[in-house]
Amino acid sequence: MKKEKTNDLTPERVKQILKKKGTEVDLEEAQAILEFVKKIAHIAVNQYLRGKL
Repeated sequence: MKKEKTNDLTPERVKQILKKKGTEVDLEEAQAILEFVKKIAHIAVNQYLRGKL
């Protein structure tokens, strides 16, 4: 049986989180924000694993 992921960030979830903090964005902007955050996280993990942080 395949386990369904419930904690994945989606553009809809990003929009909801930002709205809760007082920032209104549309789905296109939320998608761009999500892609940026994922890239930054990837870079940070790689640098950490290589001992550069």
